Amino acid sequence: MGLILDFSVADNFVLKQFDRLPFTRRGLLQPSAILAYAQRLIGAFDVRTPSPALPVANLSGGNQQKVVLGREIDSNPRVLVAAQPTRGLDVGATEYVHKALLAQRDAGAAILLISTELEEVLALSDRIVVIFEGRVVGEVTGNRANTQKIGLMMAGAHIQEDNNR
Repeated sequence: MGLILDFSVADNFVLKQFDRLPFTRRGLLQPSAILAYAQRLIGAFDVRTPSPALPVANLSGGNQQKVVLGREIDSNPRVLVAAQPTRGLDVGATEYVHKALLAQRDAGAAILLISTELEEVLALSDRIVVIFEGRVVGEVTGNRANTQKIGLMMAGAHIQEDNNR
């Protein structure tokens, strides 16, 4: 999700800004500017592709995810929503995504992580809020969370965090 699979890697990098300078002038796309931008992001986010012109559908899932991540992170967002950011990725790509999200957090961005992967939530979160049947059932700080506590909340138990522990 987040890609147009028939479009090139380069075109997917500029999906959100193709209509702005330097990618468009007087209503015309500027292929050299798009290519230069794509080459920079390919290097910065270690996207494994033989060419920026390759349809993004031909990339592995991990490299597709790096294209989305690169496009979103390069805009220096103050808030980044990451919904299932590692679904279907191998261990190496998952680690890469985790490091990129943590680097954004460390740079001051607020990250809203939505994930069904409990280990991912525990590894990346400063604060965890569990929703059950549309209602918040609990909130814990990341360093006080454990699988038992989170599991109980996922089953609907209301748990208050003990700030004295």
